[in-house]
Amino acid sequence: MKLKVGIVGYKNGGKAHYSELRRSDKFEVCGIFEEDGVDEYCRAQTYSDFKQFIENSKPQALVLCLDENDVFKAYCECIKHCKNILISRPICKTQDELSQMKYLSLKNETKTALCLSSRFNPVILSLLKALKKDDEIFSIEIFNSTNKKDANIINELTLCDIDLAKLIANSDIHELDCSFTNRANSKSSDNAMIKIKFKNQILASITNSLTSQLNRHFVVVNATSGAYFADLIGLKLHQLNESGQINLKVNSEISELKVLYDEFFGLIYNAKNDTIALLDDAIKIRGFIS
Repeated sequence: MKLKVGIVGYKNGGKAHYSELRRSDKFEVCGIFEEDGVDEYCRAQTYSDFKQFIENSKPQALVLCLDENDVFKAYCECIKHCKNILISRPICKTQDELSQMKYLSLKNETKTALCLSSRFNPVILSLLKALKKDDEIFSIEIFNSTNKKDANIINELTLCDIDLAKLIANSDIHELDCSFTNRANSKSSDNAMIKIKFKNQILASITNSLTSQLNRHFVVVNATSGAYFADLIGLKLHQLNESGQINLKVNSEISELKVLYDEFFGLIYNAKNDTIALLDDAIKIRGFIS
């Protein structure tokens, strides 16, 4: 039997989650709460009143797809009605809000996961598989750019890329130094440079930009057998070594959201799970940035 899942927020990323969930063999969308309404492509029952949404749809899991200004308040309300919650990006405005959410999650015995779905990008899955055969990783470089000048760069890009670097390095952070600049937005940072030293001595550098006219997300890993070049948007992966360039297989048919929801399903049913991101993951990273 499929789990009934409700989506809170359609216009701020909820549409992509709805498109994936409607094809799921594990979840069934039982309703969508969106005060401003949805588009003509949505076939699920929609509600503009939250109380009616909860009472009529009776969700067993909730997906929060909201602006960072609304996530904390919505979470505090949703946790009263549901024990399984997935929070989409952007995550939260402050470290304090994340810590309060963790407290409420523990108090209410709620399973709360984060949608850091780059963990499940098919290129990253292939890269991690290739790196298992390598003797040692020396350094990691990540470049991520988009055109979202008014967004929060930490929630949109930086937190996710630090999480990605941690996943590849398979280690906790020892030292982190970050610099932010305001190139096109006088109110908030729109470019960032992060340097990380992990406890296993792997070094990482991350460049983030909200001012690019093109969407780009690249990862370069320098390892014993050569350098790996990963294009997360173009879904390409190759390795350079003494013999030249080797194109590595990427299963582009895999949807990162599908893998995410498979992991979320496992978390709900207490399956052994150390791959999906939890509140603690975001709290640890925000602690280094703040």
